[in-house]
Amino acid sequence: MTLKSIDEEELVFNAIQDYLNKNKILEKYDVINHIKSYFTNSSININTEGIIKCIESLIKKRRIVEGSKLTKDIVLNNPKRKRICDYITVNPGTYFNKIVKGLKMSNHVVYWHLDILLKFDFIKKTKVENHELFFNSKLGIDDAGKSYLTKIKEKSKKILDYLRMDELGTTQLRLASVLQMNPKTIKKYLGLLEEFDLIEKKKVPPNETLFFLKSN
Repeated sequence: MTLKSIDEEELVFNAIQDYLNKNKILEKYDVINHIKSYFTNSSININTEGIIKCIESLIKKRRIVEGSKLTKDIVLNNPKRKRICDYITVNPGTYFNKIVKGLKMSNHVVYWHLDILLKFDFIKKTKVENHELFFNSKLGIDDAGKSYLTKIKEKSKKILDYLRMDELGTTQLRLASVLQMNPKTIKKYLGLLEEFDLIEKKKVPPNETLFFLKSN
């Protein structure tokens, strides 16, 4: 992108901010006439095609979102929204109910602000088990999954804690017995921990499979 196009994009962004300040909702083609009018008494000359390209670039960067009255610059000005974003940043891989309980906010409030944070790409989400996990957009999906299994989900944390103490490795049945967990539950979490590269397994004679923490 050239310096000229960057300058034009900022000018268009300023015009869009002026439009949104009038308590209007952003619709890509509705805002074009306002932008043209905004530049009428100035020396700035951007044609319709150039305006559309700038708008599409701003949408792609998530600085603006169609159907919203906000721009990315002011999304975190809302104190509750910022608290939710900060909570997710500190607790990557957290899920909806954890956020509600951790911040003592209503379901509706959390849902509303999560939707805005997702639209403006402050956070992303992925799914592990039956939970939608939220994490800062700067992190990868694997990082979110690992954080969920190592810091948030109690059952997988117990398995990891035990494996951390048992350097010789242990079997699925032994884990179920020691941790007093259903063998099917142990099997499920061992599968998830292996999927996220947190543990490894090794077959030993005569017919056993031992599980270990993944060596760094």
